[in-house]
Amino acid sequence: MQPIQLSVFSETARLRQVVVHKPGSEVDLMVPGMMEKLLFDDILHGDLARYEHGQFRQVLGKVADEVLDIQDLFTDALQNEGIKLGFIEDLRRLVGLPDDTCNLLRDMGPADVARSVIGGLPWDDMSGHTRWEEEFDYRVRPIPNLLFMRDPASVIGDGYSVNSMATWAREREPLILSYVFRHHPRLKHHTDQDKWFDQVTPLVRGDIKAPVSLEGGDILVLSPKVLAVGCSERTQADAIHLLAESLRAHRAEDETSFDHLLMVLMPHKRSAMHLDTIFTRISEDECLVFPPYFREGSRELLNVTSIDLRHPELRMSTQPSLLKALKGLGIDLRPIHCGGDDPIMQQREQWTDGANAFCLAPGVITSYGRNVATAAALDQAGYRVMTAREVLTDPALNLLDGGKYLIQVQAGELSRARGGPRCMTMPLARDRA
Repeated sequence: MQPIQLSVFSETARLRQVVVHKPGSEVDLMVPGMMEKLLFDDILHGDLARYEHGQFRQVLGKVADEVLDIQDLFTDALQNEGIKLGFIEDLRRLVGLPDDTCNLLRDMGPADVARSVIGGLPWDDMSGHTRWEEEFDYRVRPIPNLLFMRDPASVIGDGYSVNSMATWAREREPLILSYVFRHHPRLKHHTDQDKWFDQVTPLVRGDIKAPVSLEGGDILVLSPKVLAVGCSERTQADAIHLLAESLRAHRAEDETSFDHLLMVLMPHKRSAMHLDTIFTRISEDECLVFPPYFREGSRELLNVTSIDLRHPELRMSTQPSLLKALKGLGIDLRPIHCGGDDPIMQQREQWTDGANAFCLAPGVITSYGRNVATAAALDQAGYRVMTAREVLTDPALNLLDGGKYLIQVQAGELSRARGGPRCMTMPLARDRA
């Protein structure tokens, strides 16, 4: 197997390798009493969610060389018995699994361990472990949020970050990603020098008690020199400063690394849980935005702290908005409005991830089909609006012909999980211009 060389220096360059996760038994095991703790607003119809995700994955495959599933990568990483046992021990320390459950996992093969850790493991006698008026209990709790692969880890340039989740519901995911990056046969050539951020390792070792949170939906690689990171409901300023210090130290050794990190100061509310729920870059000169947070003169305009990484110490300054800060760094983006120009549609479609587009190549993006006003705004901006079915059934269509395309993915079920196309993807490699 060919090693995977991490390379993400852009949000828009042609996609080469990307990781996703098809929703499995973990969504089938979730009951209404678990929704709030597991960050869902509704339970999903698993078969329909899997169908929609399969269509989404096929669309990615029209451009990407490889579309990989994290469960397969995790299984591969556990093939060595010592690594498998090491993971189970780290999991025990992280979440407090009882000895009998750990012994059960130790007796399993790698695929069954991966399936149980992600999909959940019910008790043989569920009625004896269930408080029917409150919530179900499980031997191993399912983790349905792994559908949103963007958050637990991020590839930044030619390195990676093992992120630290803000909520109990997602604490297990970064540990899985840590093992994949360190032990998968195609990724284990990377060293600690390639890791920009990691709170999981010191947490499991007992070196820290309260990790600071950093989630991938807040991390946008806008150029080989510029990152934008949301200081949001899910990502703390202290974590952003740790990331900035790590990148600054790396830059001292390699001057081709990032020069600037723009910390976007966001409201702490569920509708804007991550930066990519209100802002995504969709081409070299365009971005998709939720207008109230980016329109000059708006009472909700988001300020930015610009962190200069080019000096022996971090240097900070305040900028009035993200678009102005980017323009000052040579990235001049024309905003296209999520929801068009109607304030009601802007709020409705931002809630259903209208601003959360994912770029397969410059000007080639995916979004949810239900966001019709956003699609109309993109149509006016010169995008050819097509359904996923149209794209997948036209063998002559070349999405890399230089045109601008919006591919609308059927997602009536997926959209109920409160995450969009960018949320569901973790790019490992894109072309570097």
